[in-house]
Amino acid sequence: MMDKKYLIEVAIYRLPESKYYNDLQEHIDKSNVDSAYSRKQFGGDWQYNEIIGYLKFYQYDKCTIRCDYWETDSKRKVRTRKKQFVQISDSYCNEKFSINATNQELANILKEALTHCESRLSNRRYIDREVFDNTVDYVDWMAVLSRA
Repeated sequence: MMDKKYLIEVAIYRLPESKYYNDLQEHIDKSNVDSAYSRKQFGGDWQYNEIIGYLKFYQYDKCTIRCDYWETDSKRKVRTRKKQFVQISDSYCNEKFSINATNQELANILKEALTHCESRLSNRRYIDREVFDNTVDYVDWMAVLSRA
């Protein structure tokens, strides 16, 4: 088995943050109890609690970036706090790159890989791209990927 050099991990959420908090507010408005209790009863905050999967990008060989796809082991993705993740695929995307690629070209390949994964997921899923988008253009990918 080839060693995987993990590059970045991106969370997949059951639904966008704004939709979750709109639903939460409707729940609080309908209930006749303390809002803190209603919030806990509804499932808590969106961040981390609504994650249903992960995309984990890795360098597969000298010139290939792949992606593991992990998802909760349940038929229906509902609001819950009891989760078990299972691997769906170890090659959810498969992007080739040149060993002579520049940092910007490598960043663009990773962006394309994430966009490809996003297009394969159900349209009801939400990929939290914030950390990825804030960092992908500033990483020295040539140095990271040359150590394979």
